[in-house]
Amino acid sequence: MTNKSKYKSETPNRYAKALILSCNNNESELRKTKSDFDDFIKTYNKLDELKLFFQTPLINPLRKKLILLEILKKINMCENFSNFLIILANNGKLFLLKKIFNEFNNLLDEKNGVIEVTVTTTDSIETAIKKKIQSSLEQVLNCKIKLKEITDKSIIGGIILKVNSIMIDNSIRNKLQDYNFNERLN
Repeated sequence: MTNKSKYKSETPNRYAKALILSCNNNESELRKTKSDFDDFIKTYNKLDELKLFFQTPLINPLRKKLILLEILKKINMCENFSNFLIILANNGKLFLLKKIFNEFNNLLDEKNGVIEVTVTTTDSIETAIKKKIQSSLEQVLNCKIKLKEITDKSIIGGIILKVNSIMIDNSIRNKLQDYNFNERLN
């Protein structure tokens, strides 16, 4: 891994950890911070102007901070999250906000004993089947599960489950590849 790519993944993780630590093990403060972060990201995703403002290096960091302070005056965010955004602005790291948000949620899941399982199918899964998969995996893995659904027509059919670094590929594409490989050997 290059230093540049390592920096891009470590920095959001460090800021996410710092945000969690800033809550001082106070669950209500952490819930409020998470709620504010969720709301802010929803707004961020809807407003292209806000995304551009956070992403562009053309705006002076001091000016970004002043504009951010004006925005924060108009919206009701907890002090902890507001201070966090100001620190990001001071350090010129507002462009990492989305990555920090993802790391923040991953760390909270880890803290709460939740494991993300990626389920890949050709079509979206019905709610009843999703619940069945989730409850079965929770029983087998003995922990809470958060399902992340991916649709990929290239697998032709079947299902691919990915839990951390373990992947169970029961797709038709994989079966065909195995068949082709075995035919070449014979």
